[in-house]
Amino acid sequence: MNKLFLLAMLVFASNAFSQTWNLFDGFQSNWRKSWEERKFTSNPTVYSVIQEDHTSILKGVSVKSASGLWRLLEIQPVNSGTVSWSWKVEHSLASNLHENEKKGDDYAARVFVVFEPHFLQWKTRSICYVWAGRHTVGSIFPSPFASNVAMIVLESGDQHAGQWMSESRDFVADYKRFFGEPPKKVSAAAIMIDTDNTGGAAIAYFKDFVLTVP
Repeated sequence: MNKLFLLAMLVFASNAFSQTWNLFDGFQSNWRKSWEERKFTSNPTVYSVIQEDHTSILKGVSVKSASGLWRLLEIQPVNSGTVSWSWKVEHSLASNLHENEKKGDDYAARVFVVFEPHFLQWKTRSICYVWAGRHTVGSIFPSPFASNVAMIVLESGDQHAGQWMSESRDFVADYKRFFGEPPKKVSAAAIMIDTDNTGGAAIAYFKDFVLTVP
């Protein structure tokens, strides 16, 4: 067996075991069946699929509201993995002076990767990627509501408001950085827009939400 053939076989084997989840399922007519809405107040964020330039996208409108869309998963082991998506906000919550406090824990857009569930839901570990109002891009800190939720700022302020921004993260590396050990399992992915704590309003859009585990 020559080296070129062996290399080709290794590449094929690597690709064969790679798994990719198109989390929005291309917004087919039954896409919402894979998602559950979790409401955190009596006033939920309103999510709908709209068309933009002949492309289906998810729109979320939050007015003093908080709810997210969660897709349950069962992925293990997760020695490595990436999550990617594109998002756009009409404006950030730039006037929020208390993003690190419970009274200001609102973001114009969030994307979650959730890991091995605990029998107590509030102890479940997760990474929350946010479009912040004032935080410095690259900041990482615990959620004021749950120290087992890693907040990572990918976009901030209004410099890119109204523009599609594409993100790609090595979520295993992010998990290790915050929790100091590798994850055991991916149990869910989610998106959220919330303005309940500040009493504000935000509109965000999401598309191309993909999770890959080699």
